[in-house]
Amino acid sequence: MKLHWLWWTLGALLLIAVLFFCLTPVGFSDGAVLPIDKLMHAVTFAVLTLWFGGLLRNQSLRAWVMLLVALSAYGALIEVLQAQIAYRSAEWNDFVADLVGIEIGLVMLSAGLYRWPVWVERYVLRRNRT
Repeated sequence: MKLHWLWWTLGALLLIAVLFFCLTPVGFSDGAVLPIDKLMHAVTFAVLTLWFGGLLRNQSLRAWVMLLVALSAYGALIEVLQAQIAYRSAEWNDFVADLVGIEIGLVMLSAGLYRWPVWVERYVLRRNRT
């Protein structure tokens, strides 16, 4: 990958954005929770897994286990921080949804989607030549 630094910078911003949205007030006046909350958790962590899995130089099982551990710790950290905030709540089921999303992302990586940054770079660089 030619734009490795850019992908990692955007990944860091993605992690910051997820943390920001997870720690800010939800904005529901009656305390209602979106019915798709768990789906949002799973999709978010599937995207994070795909993103960072595509950036790994080594696509080994060990690298993917490290990714699983790192993103699981990130999901747990979010729940711990939410437990400390009066206007948010930590839920075990949210963490489980995060883990499901990570597993979905790992399956997608193993299906060949780990090459997404290379594909994007080829497309962008090819378009810039014309």
